[in-house]
Amino acid sequence: MTRVVRLALVFYLPMLAGAFFLRAPGVLQVTGGWRLGYALATAVAASVLLVLGSGWAGRDTAWGRALRDEFRRALGTLTSVEILWLSLLSAFGEEILFRGVLQPRVGLLWASLLFAAVHFPFRRALWPWTVFAGLMGLLLGGLTEWAGSLWPAILLHLCVNYFNLHDLAQAEPAPPPRWR
Repeated sequence: MTRVVRLALVFYLPMLAGAFFLRAPGVLQVTGGWRLGYALATAVAASVLLVLGSGWAGRDTAWGRALRDEFRRALGTLTSVEILWLSLLSAFGEEILFRGVLQPRVGLLWASLLFAAVHFPFRRALWPWTVFAGLMGLLLGGLTEWAGSLWPAILLHLCVNYFNLHDLAQAEPAPPPRWR
């Protein structure tokens, strides 16, 4: 188990424990009928679009390449199993806490702002990630409210993280900066 996965366990397991301690009743209940089915299909379609958009930004924009390179440096080399663990831990931990516990108590906007704040890095190259996290918080929260279930948000979060981390793991390293 790598340092990154150990850190994820240290971060996400208390998050999950805290969410259940705060008594999020029925947070993983499967209800919603046809609306849940549509929401799950929407989550799959949105994850495809988001992963394609992330891949495009990481290849074709300066800020996307800088973001990708910072993540590659921070995460190092990850195996497929480590990527799966990181994706599962973050999807379940963050969705149960932010959409399952906080959103019903503070509302969609505040839960999304808190979600963005948790994703605030101290390196300037990672700031687009914070904006993306805030917008994702709104999307995930809206999907949760529409479906009446956390499962579509968990599925969307899991897919985006899993495929984006795989893309990061396979991306070519950035060339060294050219000084004039």
